[in-house]
Amino acid sequence: MLQRFYLQDLILILARVEEIQSSQKTASQEAEYPSVEKKPEITIDDFDKIQIQVGEVLKCEPVKKAKKLLVSQIRIGAEVRQIVSGIAAYYKPEEMVGKKVAVITNLKPCRLCGVESQGMILAASDDKGNLCVISPEKDIIAGSEIC
Repeated sequence: MLQRFYLQDLILILARVEEIQSSQKTASQEAEYPSVEKKPEITIDDFDKIQIQVGEVLKCEPVKKAKKLLVSQIRIGAEVRQIVSGIAAYYKPEEMVGKKVAVITNLKPCRLCGVESQGMILAASDDKGNLCVISPEKDIIAGSEIC
């Protein structure tokens, strides 16, 4: 009698597991993935030219002449760099302070709205207008190389 009770429970549990697995498959099939325009293929030598390091945002403020830009002072190892990024619609300046971010550090400096930018903060965006800066999963020292 005891075995029969366990068998009935097992049958119910297996049926529920199948139901959950089926709903998960349906959900993953219905997921909408962003449409990304493909860029030309590059070689590993091309990729090796890009230097990416962890930076820690020390200070961040809006760029006076632009609604979409923030200018940040970012510690990358022993140096501090000024980086302008188009993330003002997604982050308030105070949200960025203290955040660790992935930074391209060997990009030629340029001026954006009259403000010099000495690198680029990496971010991910989707078709729905969402954007997030790329941050290391674990706490790692600013200046560490991302490879």
